Amino acid sequence: MAIQINLEKYGHKKKGYLSFSWTSLFFNFLVPLFRLDIKWFFIFISPYLFLYIMTFFIIDSSWFFILISSHFAVYPTFILLLDYYHSINHLTTPIFIMIILIPILRIIFSFIYNDFYTKGLLKEGYLPPEEDEYSNAILKGNRYLEYTKEDLLDKEKLERYRLIIEEYQQERKKDLINFILIVILLILLIALLIYI
Repeated sequence: MAIQINLEKYGHKKKGYLSFSWTSLFFNFLVPLFRLDIKWFFIFISPYLFLYIMTFFIIDSSWFFILISSHFAVYPTFILLLDYYHSINHLTTPIFIMIILIPILRIIFSFIYNDFYTKGLLKEGYLPPEEDEYSNAILKGNRYLEYTKEDLLDKEKLERYRLIIEEYQQERKKDLINFILIVILLILLIALLIYI
């Protein structure tokens, strides 16, 4: 589960997020679209656009027509290719590599997107409110922000920050264990389905 960080700039409030993004894993390019993060939207969607364009140009038009007319609806070609085993003969190496890379890219983007999004908000001038110790502790503890001189002189505040950071790190360890367990279960499920 991603950690929410409260950020504001001239009274305008936004949520920053840190850690693994389950929403990015499941909803992919819709997450930056809903956050109005256009740069990351294009980064997320570029593998799909590349695969769609490559697939469209490689498959001859008659095969493309057969795939679409059999479903009575227009679907992206690469989805239809993944649905039909007999279509695998029409895949070229770049398309096959992209089909393998897209799930891997989804996982990588899920690990990095929230951090980059929050760093982008901080570069735009969004900062956590002074009274929000949780957001300040998380951002300063992960070196997104520097400790102020007042923070360094206030030993009680540093101790509260340390406790918050320890709790945060324990949550990250739990999330990593959960992710590894889910991946192992998915691999076992896929292996079971292949051998049945």
